[in-house]
Amino acid sequence: MKRDTKEDYLQSVYKVVYYIEKNYTDKLTVESLSKIAGYSKYHFHRIFKSIMGESVGEYIRRVRLSESSNKLKRNKNISEVALESGYKTYASFSKAFKERFNISPKDFSKQINQKKCEIIIEPEIVYFEETKVLCLRKEGDYVMVSKKAFSVLISFVEKEIGHQDEMMMYGIIYDDSTILPKNKLRYDACVTYDEKSICPRGEVVSKVIEGGEHLYYLHKGTYHGLKEIYNMMLQYIIENEMIMADRPVFEKYLNCHDIPMESEKLKTEIYIPLVS
Repeated sequence: MKRDTKEDYLQSVYKVVYYIEKNYTDKLTVESLSKIAGYSKYHFHRIFKSIMGESVGEYIRRVRLSESSNKLKRNKNISEVALESGYKTYASFSKAFKERFNISPKDFSKQINQKKCEIIIEPEIVYFEETKVLCLRKEGDYVMVSKKAFSVLISFVEKEIGHQDEMMMYGIIYDDSTILPKNKLRYDACVTYDEKSICPRGEVVSKVIEGGEHLYYLHKGTYHGLKEIYNMMLQYIIENEMIMADRPVFEKYLNCHDIPMESEKLKTEIYIPLVS
């Protein structure tokens, strides 16, 4: 396969991946998605599976079930979540959810409400401005895969326009690491860029981090401590009757270039989107 052809395939598939993730509650068909990719239904199905390691239908189901767990954290009605996830009955949704996560949606919802922790942080509500970024998707353990993804992404940027001191770095987190296997956790490494200087290609695509109100907290310490911070922020949202928006959480890394990943001096901004 020629390099430019492979890069075209990657761009087309990731265009569809991000479309699915943004419109997962809609009726999605191979026919409609193949048009977005710019390939025939017959060829697109095979191209997608070759690159993503699963069929279009399997990927849609994975995204919908993962997002259903996030909806349950927002205290949404289980039957409503089932319909939004593409299931006609509570029973079929419950069966698929338990097969994927080894826990029923009812028990998962109870677990979230019972999992209380002492809130020792003081998050605040901030408005985040919409930001266009270059993005590279990897799947795996968040701490490990983020390092790999940024290595590839920053190398791409430096080959295009050289080292960029003012480049801001973000990580978009989609899945709950407590219920999904580590190899299925979706992570986007993102950097800001000048659209006039760089043209996305291959697995590097352009993406917009949506703006709006977010619950914000600045974490100082290693990335291993982020899990507890997220738990406290979720508890803060529940206790203050806030509503999380149907968008993924993201992080902004302030000084990871300057110090080791295991340093307690790391600074990470956490943003959880809220319904205004």
